[in-house]
Amino acid sequence: MVGIAMVTLYFGARIIGEVERKQGIEAFVQARAPVSPAYPDFAADLVKPNSIAGQDFQSLPALLASEPASVSQEWVGSPTDGWLATPGSDSLPIVLLSVARIGLEVPVFGDTSERNLNRGAGWVEGTAAPDDGGNMAIAAHRDGYFRALKDVVVGDDLVLESMQQKTIYRVTEISIVEPSDTSSLFPTETATVTLVTCYPFYFVGHAPERYIVRAVAL
Repeated sequence: MVGIAMVTLYFGARIIGEVERKQGIEAFVQARAPVSPAYPDFAADLVKPNSIAGQDFQSLPALLASEPASVSQEWVGSPTDGWLATPGSDSLPIVLLSVARIGLEVPVFGDTSERNLNRGAGWVEGTAAPDDGGNMAIAAHRDGYFRALKDVVVGDDLVLESMQQKTIYRVTEISIVEPSDTSSLFPTETATVTLVTCYPFYFVGHAPERYIVRAVAL
């Protein structure tokens, strides 16, 4: 009975997350058209980039650092701590992320709260904000929307659509790193998007590594 309840809870949370993903995309599109000074400047409300040298991927939220074996805890609340803030979980997405070849389209919210990662992806505080140039990092569940990253290959195009513009990026590097290696989050001189999730994708329990997809603006 406990197993049935856990599976039911898991799929119920997945359904809710999918509904909220679509709602987030629709809300973003409506707010963006037409773009005018009357619409909020989401990037201005984000915490600006700061030094993350010496930090550790273990400081990411529980979904990235220590994904539990229990599926019921994967999609329901788990605590966040460390250097990722979680303000404004109910805000509109700050950007839309899509990779057409693998069928990925997710709203990216302004923090990495559990709710946001269940309904899309979250911006990693301390990295570049949308339209600021530099290295913008985005994190999501390995058994959620970022599972699609297992099919990404170098050369794929990635589109990031903000309230102000649409930018095309090309995947230039895919790597698997230890949790202590956060060099992929460091600032860059060129406009870059770094996608982060846990690895292996189908690992049961605490995923021991991090999967990194790096894309550079065309």
